[in-house]
Amino acid sequence: MSPASEPGDGDGAPSKAMLRRRLRRDRKQRERRQRQADAAGLNRHLLGMEAVCSAAWVAGYFAFDGEPDIRFSLTQLCRRGIGVVLPVVPETPGALLRFHRWTPATPLTVNRYGISEPRGGDVVPLEHIDTWLLPLVAFDRAGNRLGMGAGWYDRVLGEQKAKAFRLGVAWSDQEVDRIPVEPWDQRLDAVVTERESFHCEE
Repeated sequence: MSPASEPGDGDGAPSKAMLRRRLRRDRKQRERRQRQADAAGLNRHLLGMEAVCSAAWVAGYFAFDGEPDIRFSLTQLCRRGIGVVLPVVPETPGALLRFHRWTPATPLTVNRYGISEPRGGDVVPLEHIDTWLLPLVAFDRAGNRLGMGAGWYDRVLGEQKAKAFRLGVAWSDQEVDRIPVEPWDQRLDAVVTERESFHCEE
């Protein structure tokens, strides 16, 4: 049974909580060897995308909870002279993520969620970011994204004044037929997986 056919919110669609629980479990159960092989294909697709290669600044992430590992792509972008930033979780409740410049030489620390993040490094304003590489739990072809549930990226993307390219990064089996949408949810422009990259439907 696909996630999109499970019982959920009364109209035949699953709730966000049900999708998140099932797909996080499936993502973490992917074998390490398979995850590494699939990440190689995903990174090839990622580095072939015009919106990534032509950017001045790219916001990335470090893999956590079974997410695709894109550190190879981030390193290659740095070598090409493209600025790379990574999120730093704020200590103050309700504050936005900050994005610090990262290079392979940047020292790292581990935040309260167990995710590696830059220790130090210049804070880059949101308006400088041209392309976002966004981790996710599930996506659909319409560009809807289901995250981990804390709303970190929805709040940041909602604050960015200039429109930047939003690229979801996922395993292909994280695709579902439809994700329930809330007014504050921020859409993706495209998705890249180990199998393909595609622009989302209008």
